[in-house]
Amino acid sequence: AVARGLGTEVTLLEPAPVPLAPAVGERVGRVLAQAHHDHGVDLRTGVMVAEVADGGVRLADGTLVEADEVLVAIGSVPNTGWLEGSGLTLGDGLECDEYSAAAPDVYGAGDVARWHNPLFGTAMRIEHRTNATEQGMAVARNLLRPDERRPFAPVPYFWSDQYDLRIQAHGHLRGHEEVAIVEGALEERKFLAVYRRGDRVTGVLAVGMPPKAIRTWRQAVARRAAWRDAVGELVPEGA
Repeated sequence: AVARGLGTEVTLLEPAPVPLAPAVGERVGRVLAQAHHDHGVDLRTGVMVAEVADGGVRLADGTLVEADEVLVAIGSVPNTGWLEGSGLTLGDGLECDEYSAAAPDVYGAGDVARWHNPLFGTAMRIEHRTNATEQGMAVARNLLRPDERRPFAPVPYFWSDQYDLRIQAHGHLRGHEEVAIVEGALEERKFLAVYRRGDRVTGVLAVGMPPKAIRTWRQAVARRAAWRDAVGELVPEGA
């Protein structure tokens, strides 16, 4: 979006059929993808990259996508190599419990820490500066007050500005079982989507919505609101 705003021709190569679908759902993913199409991005889905070659990127089928510059966005690997042999449990990061403790008097915080978030009943590792700050503060409190430790149970948050769209999300969207549009409309690119896992509200994503609307649903995520109570009356059965 930034590159297009600067007048650059952009080709976006995406291996999934719908960008971001595992995180935000297919319907929301299609809306965000269409925004790129409408702004002139050559978005190609369901394609695999074989290599960065002279003059561009070569796809798995041998096609060369010409490019002057190539930006690779494939995620990151937590740097835990220096902890090998320490006796600490390593996986997708440093494995920690609900207090962010990896071992007695050993804690992890930030992008490298994979901890059990009791609010959602699952382990997660978040690469976001807000989480790193909050987790660092929580770890400091638990270190200073070992007899009064508190679980680290935040509502994760991320945002993105794409063209004229302000996208904000609170909660744990991945692994959701249902998505409901509770305000606005997808086709207008102004909507609020709520996510369910099990019988609880676990996430909310807003595009172009006022802060007050988002705040209400963030609170629903934080208090583990029952889906039927929070959403059931807004969405017809089977919708």
